[in-house]
Amino acid sequence: MIEQHAENIYSFRIVLPRNPLGWLNCYVIKGVNGGRDLLIDSGFNTPRCLADLKKGMAELDMHPENTDVFFTHAHFDHLGNASNLHAMGCRLLMGKREYAFYQEAPWVTQKERSRKDGIPDRLRGSLDVNKGCPAPGFTVETVEEGQVLRYGGYELECIQTPGHTPGHICLYDRPHKLMFTGDSVLFDITPNITYIEGYDTLTDYLRTLEKLERYEVELALPAHKTTGGKTFLDRVHELQRHHAARLDEAEQVVRALGEATGFDAAARMTWSIKADSWDAFPDNQQWFATAETLAHLVCLETRGRLKNRMDEKGMSLYSCI
Repeated sequence: MIEQHAENIYSFRIVLPRNPLGWLNCYVIKGVNGGRDLLIDSGFNTPRCLADLKKGMAELDMHPENTDVFFTHAHFDHLGNASNLHAMGCRLLMGKREYAFYQEAPWVTQKERSRKDGIPDRLRGSLDVNKGCPAPGFTVETVEEGQVLRYGGYELECIQTPGHTPGHICLYDRPHKLMFTGDSVLFDITPNITYIEGYDTLTDYLRTLEKLERYEVELALPAHKTTGGKTFLDRVHELQRHHAARLDEAEQVVRALGEATGFDAAARMTWSIKADSWDAFPDNQQWFATAETLAHLVCLETRGRLKNRMDEKGMSLYSCI
């Protein structure tokens, strides 16, 4: 079903099978006076997602040779169909910093390095965050912070919003006070801020939220679900309070344990998931929870509230100052 949000701005859903997110909001800005159309994000590289993508494009009378595709960031529910769209004849656009990060392929080595964080071997095969995405080096034109993309009467400023990924970009039209928020600001769930070795992702994300406070947004267009009637600024403040509380909880958990790996701490944090206990969590949810906990532990270390050491077994242990 096609939904119209503003003049020349539409969306359709791409169902994400067997995924708690449910669906991706695929946004389209229709060109005017013969101008090119813009498609934002693309869904998984699966037959169902590709079928939904092609159906939505057809209903909006989009032709690949006249379509540009912008990827807010390099997760497989957003970037998954990049190769398919390129093969169809679309032009691909992506943030320069995100493209450089993607070429590092950090998820390849992160699984092996995760042993130091106490993650059991059984979890290592439970998650491939970029399964089906194009190999690093795929054809794309990169954009940078402050660059303006013009489609359908809109002037979309590229806003660098690291945290969810190191090079995530939101698109902001100042005259119309609207923003395509990608996964940086979601309204029904908290964006996943995961640990990535070599990055302090949560500190980056909290800086992003401070940055976004300065933008006047009357129409927020998130990548998943809807705003639920919440204002953009109210949601930004909710996310700030959420992470402040989670930082406090993580510190308390480590204090109670004395020393803890990321996996140890995650098992004792509170989670909004329908499971009777930590052991009942699905493997992939334990992985997500541990990675999110680690992001908070690293941020606490940056703030001088925790310290970290490697023990003689090569385990990364956190403790209070």
